[in-house]
Amino acid sequence: MDYPAIPNTVPTSSSLVKIPSASDPLPKALLSPSPPTSTSKSIFAFWNNGLTNLPPYLLRNVLAWHTRFSPLGWTIYVLDNVPSSPLNVANYIDTAPTVVPVAFTSGTLDGGYAAQHTSDLIRYPLLLKYGGVYLDVGILQFGDLNWMWTEHIANPDSPYDFAGFTMGDAPELNIVNFALMCGRANPLVARAHAILLKLWEGKTNTEGMHDHPLVRHVPLMRVPQEGKMVINDQSMTDYAIQIQCMGSAQRWVDEEDEWDGPKYVREKAWLLSMMDGAFLFEQITGWNSAREFQLFGLQLPKTGEKESEDQKAARELVEKVVGQSWCLKLGHGFSAKLFGADTLGMLWRKSLGSDCGVGTYAGWLRWAEVNCTHERKIEPMKIPAYEPTMRGRLVI
Repeated sequence: MDYPAIPNTVPTSSSLVKIPSASDPLPKALLSPSPPTSTSKSIFAFWNNGLTNLPPYLLRNVLAWHTRFSPLGWTIYVLDNVPSSPLNVANYIDTAPTVVPVAFTSGTLDGGYAAQHTSDLIRYPLLLKYGGVYLDVGILQFGDLNWMWTEHIANPDSPYDFAGFTMGDAPELNIVNFALMCGRANPLVARAHAILLKLWEGKTNTEGMHDHPLVRHVPLMRVPQEGKMVINDQSMTDYAIQIQCMGSAQRWVDEEDEWDGPKYVREKAWLLSMMDGAFLFEQITGWNSAREFQLFGLQLPKTGEKESEDQKAARELVEKVVGQSWCLKLGHGFSAKLFGADTLGMLWRKSLGSDCGVGTYAGWLRWAEVNCTHERKIEPMKIPAYEPTMRGRLVI
């Protein structure tokens, strides 16, 4: 299938790359990757039951990362929690209480979102030990990770040594955790992780963590009151407590430790609004996942056919998502509870192959994952000066 070029993009290579298929044998480099080092280029992800059990619509995301970035020297690690698996996270990080909570190592982590919180608890330790990128498996990546790493994170002449997404405006901006990039031992990640470990002491789930003294100075995450929202601010904050810990580190000044969170974020962090950089598709459709599913499932008009109004809407959706945003982030269980309906990711999972049909707008997205890169590099947000909300020594 010859898909149209997308405005504001250029080809990733001189020849078209085959769209990865989830039915093909998995590349050996994904099943048994070379061990990461502090100088290698690593993309980490996590799936509790292992790479071979990833649903096809998510596996296609990982295969696209591999297809696009492995020729540039990147290795992709989809780690798991499967006993005896070579990709078990315990083979990559220390699982002592100074690195992960006791509930993780003892297998006593519980609650309605235990799988998501298991994933949360490994991403900071991986980045602190190796550096690199952490991506949720629900990400369709369009922005050039290799450019970001080479031009900024690994470049000593660049002011930036951390990259990610944020929600809200300063001072109430919180760096989210679904896509993170930094070098090893990054000070912002280290501080956020130290706070997170304190919150997990003696706990097996995140219930009530929003009221812990180390994060109480950070405003609760706000849940919009309009629409189908069925989660309150406290529950939302407990679910996303790792983000709240990052928000605490961003707002904290610890003169004894020479840490100034607001200054670091303003000067060292390359940030994008998650709404514009990862959830543009949701904004365009008014967070209507049924509409998204319908549009992406349409066939492109054949040669000589007139474009329908729905096809026009689908085309503009693909063009804006690929040409103007950094990635497309699929939400699942918690997002469904938040909005009271199945998400696009859940609908794709229920309808096998609906995320990649040949000649559909979803298929065009899949083609763009491996064949398109931005013509002009996306510029980061300008972070204004803001006052800290916590001063004092963080006692570990």
